Amino acid sequence: MGIPAASVCMNCHRAIKTDSLAIQKVAEFAKEKKDIPWVRVYRVPDYVFFNHREHVEQGATCKDCHGDVAQMDVVVKASDISMGGCMSCHRAKKASVSCTYCHDQRSQ
Repeated sequence: MGIPAASVCMNCHRAIKTDSLAIQKVAEFAKEKKDIPWVRVYRVPDYVFFNHREHVEQGATCKDCHGDVAQMDVVVKASDISMGGCMSCHRAKKASVSCTYCHDQRSQ
């Protein structure tokens, strides 16, 4: 997982909000097979281990953390990815809240 290619975005956006100027720009990048000059919205500290695959394998969806991106003209931070936000989600989903589950011990 990571920042998607324009062609991945267009899998949904072909049918959703195609009249949006922002989506028209994404479509143009996809057509020209160019990378989108993304502006990072989410960032976790280097000492935090985060793996999209593990979350998806446990049933998390993109919308759970990122909101309904397919309906956004511009991606905005849709959820709290602070330690408190992540801990609340882990507790609600009965996932581990052990410090070493998310914090990389090698950086100490």
